[in-house]
Amino acid sequence: MDCLYLRPGARGRGVGQLLFEAVREQAKVLGLKEIQWQTPGWNEGAVRFYGRLGATAVEKVRFTLSG
Repeated sequence: MDCLYLRPGARGRGVGQLLFEAVREQAKVLGLKEIQWQTPGWNEGAVRFYGRLGATAVEKVRFTLSG
């Protein structure tokens, strides 16, 4: 999953939770064992939201290389 974004006016209304419930249900239908996504560490609101969903944060290393 990439780029779940809610406009500020839509936040705090349960829309994000409903979207995640739909994603979880679709994952079950497809027989997926896991859903993965990412957010920058500085996005504290998103980190709190995902924590409330019961998600677990995992460390990763991100690389970039100039051409």
